[in-house]
Amino acid sequence: MKEGVPAESSRPGGRSPARAGRIWVDLDNSPHVPLFVPIISHYRQMGVDVILTARDHSQTIELLDLAGLDGGFTVIGRHYGKGRLAKVRGLIERARALVTYIRAQNRRDKIAVAVSHGSRSMVLAAWWLKIPVFTMYDYEFTETRIFNTLSNRVCVPEAIPDEVLDQLGLRRDKRLKYPGIKEELYLRKFEPEAGFRQRLLEEHDAPQSTVVVVVRPPATTANYHAKEGEMLLDAILSRVLGEPHVFTIIVPRTRAQATEIADSIKHMPKRGIHAVLDDPVRGVDLLFAADLVISGGGTMNREAALLGLPVYSIFAGRQGALDAKMEKEGLITFVRTPEDVEKIELKKRRLTEGRDLQNALTDRVERFVIDEIDEFLD
Repeated sequence: MKEGVPAESSRPGGRSPARAGRIWVDLDNSPHVPLFVPIISHYRQMGVDVILTARDHSQTIELLDLAGLDGGFTVIGRHYGKGRLAKVRGLIERARALVTYIRAQNRRDKIAVAVSHGSRSMVLAAWWLKIPVFTMYDYEFTETRIFNTLSNRVCVPEAIPDEVLDQLGLRRDKRLKYPGIKEELYLRKFEPEAGFRQRLLEEHDAPQSTVVVVVRPPATTANYHAKEGEMLLDAILSRVLGEPHVFTIIVPRTRAQATEIADSIKHMPKRGIHAVLDDPVRGVDLLFAADLVISGGGTMNREAALLGLPVYSIFAGRQGALDAKMEKEGLITFVRTPEDVEKIELKKRRLTEGRDLQNALTDRVERFVIDEIDEFLD
């Protein structure tokens, strides 16, 4: 226990965690950074030892540096390639590296729980080390077998039907279902950076009246990626870059993808005001400054929807329960064919709408996750 930390302290879950156990958190991908930063900060402030590891992939490390977490983190592993064989080899290689690292810390026996949002390598490593595993995921049509089989608890959104989880082999005594969506956990505390939009426009010589469009390409290295998403991205870029009143900000997932998109744009007949981001920025700041979002992923779409932005999804994989629910509620519009691209409305939005929606968010997801982790600490 850290000196000066009281034995009782108020927190979202309403209890104080036990101090004997440690928590191991692994960040496998960039969306996991904003998700777990509040959880990590909470436990470190409570005097709980949090071991933090991260994979060098898709700006995860850069975003961790921006987060400025007290207590630091250790980089272990990278992305090992797109093919199935490369993914399996990478899974085993990183799992072994994680095992070696945890053993070297001489803290394995005191780790109460290993926590991640879909880190297969951590789940495998923790299973080898006989450490209890708490896994979260919110897309049911990725490869979930390793989570469902080796985790002690699996936390998913209420929107995923029990019948689907039964088919995936997730035992009912393992599953936990939280209300809402995971992005609520951190968006409710988001404070936009003052003057962010204005500086963004000035840096790229775009007038204040410009419609700001954020485009997030599909995750081409993911095991659920569908080629149709890349075709839709080409159609999207042709449309938005051809509009003189639009400032297009493209947020690539990797430097290789950034280079590929920049090269592709050079060959387009019309190239309006645009930027292909090289350096990481706080994604939520960027969204709050935008007028609409077009994305091939899930996290950014849900963040934008919670901030009140018009959201267009070019995700071409099998639609998950969360996306289906949000589409039905009118929070996300799916672009499924190149013809659908013309239906996108390129217009400015009222920024107050996002603030109103954000203010309506509660701490229900944070309370749920912390309470479940506390069960392992207790």
